[in-house]
Amino acid sequence: MRRFLKFIPHRLDGNDMHIIRGWWKKRGCTLVALTLLVVGIPATSNAVKLPANLIISPNAEPHHVILVEKASQRLFVYEFSGDYNLVATFKCATGESPGDKEVSGDQKTPEGVYFFTKAVGERYLTATYGARAFPMNYPNLFDRRMNKGGNNIWVHGTNEQLKARSTNGCIVLANGDVVELGKYIKLWDTPIIVEKRLQYVERDDLFRQGQILFDQVEDWSQAWSQKDLDRYLSHYTKDFTWGNLDLQGWRMRKIQLNSRYRAISVQLNDIRFFRQGKMVLATAEQIYRSDRFASAGLKHLYLVQNSADWRILAEDWRKSTRRVVRPINLAALPPSDREHEQRSIYLFVEEWRRAWQEGTLSKYLACYHPQFRARNMGLRGWKHYKERLFSRSQDRFIQLTDIKLEINGNRAVVVCKQEYRSPMHQDFGLKTLHLRWHGGQWTILRETWKPLAEEG
Repeated sequence: MRRFLKFIPHRLDGNDMHIIRGWWKKRGCTLVALTLLVVGIPATSNAVKLPANLIISPNAEPHHVILVEKASQRLFVYEFSGDYNLVATFKCATGESPGDKEVSGDQKTPEGVYFFTKAVGERYLTATYGARAFPMNYPNLFDRRMNKGGNNIWVHGTNEQLKARSTNGCIVLANGDVVELGKYIKLWDTPIIVEKRLQYVERDDLFRQGQILFDQVEDWSQAWSQKDLDRYLSHYTKDFTWGNLDLQGWRMRKIQLNSRYRAISVQLNDIRFFRQGKMVLATAEQIYRSDRFASAGLKHLYLVQNSADWRILAEDWRKSTRRVVRPINLAALPPSDREHEQRSIYLFVEEWRRAWQEGTLSKYLACYHPQFRARNMGLRGWKHYKERLFSRSQDRFIQLTDIKLEINGNRAVVVCKQEYRSPMHQDFGLKTLHLRWHGGQWTILRETWKPLAEEG
């Protein structure tokens, strides 16, 4: 019995030990059921489940997550390394008043996803805060959107006996426990999620949710990189705000930046998802590069569900002090990785096709090399030629199929079948695009077309 109890992560007082010994003796409790009882996880049916807050991302690096359950007055520490596992449990005390924090002085502990902004040692604390203290970033951006008030919410120790539901809103642990908890905390990295009561779901559900959210966040970053404004903005709620900008103001800001920067690259690393209530917080290391500006930092996306999809209600960013990145060198070679190199060409060809079909002359011409030649015309003659064709009809359909690539360093050849239809003309033929990397992107140096017999 004693050998078993020393491996239990829960911090037991004398009363707990008395209860457990009595349970063990009178009920003949199994080892598994006793473990579940002690750590505070509901028995049997939830033994293979995890808290619904812990969405499993396919991209996340190892980290710890702290969960606080007000109903049981317990604090749980989970470790992630491909999957989540419980590693420690502590008794805690939360706000004297029940419910989510609303205003300053209501003696409620806020419910949400937070991060620790600093660690304060005992020598800098008054007796009220015990051995250690970790201030939290309450109110966060989502709280401010919800008009929640108050501040100075900390996790800290106490020099007195721990009493449940006895604080002004802070989360309090015994001094020895708060010191041990500090071993799991990394500032602005370890989240603390506060709930009234934890809900447990199957691990497989958390994997599926993580993949869905990962795909959506990746699509958002790719649309940003590709300057695909409509697809980028489709990831936002209609009531999204950033500073004093609404969604329309955000659109205008992105239009200006897209026109200012010739090339943009947005890379997200270590993407994680944490759920609280109806909100999911996505966090990632964001590396942003353009030909004129570069930055690295921590991105937070506050997501809410719109029908089956998740949309960004708010976002913020915190500059990294560890990583320095440089702007894109427009003279650099294309991606050296074969898979990314091919993908960059497919994306470029689709961007060119779409600009042609939509008749957006500026985007269409931006796909061409300054030394482009076709039909005895240079780029200026090609511009006047296409200007006349675009003005005759705005209704056209262009489809490219059987696309084949040949890549050689900063040059590539694309061969595909091209179907063209407009009210004035239609044809079907073999299109060949000779590409050259220029100005940080693929461009068309030459293009040819020859007719083919209609298929089908």
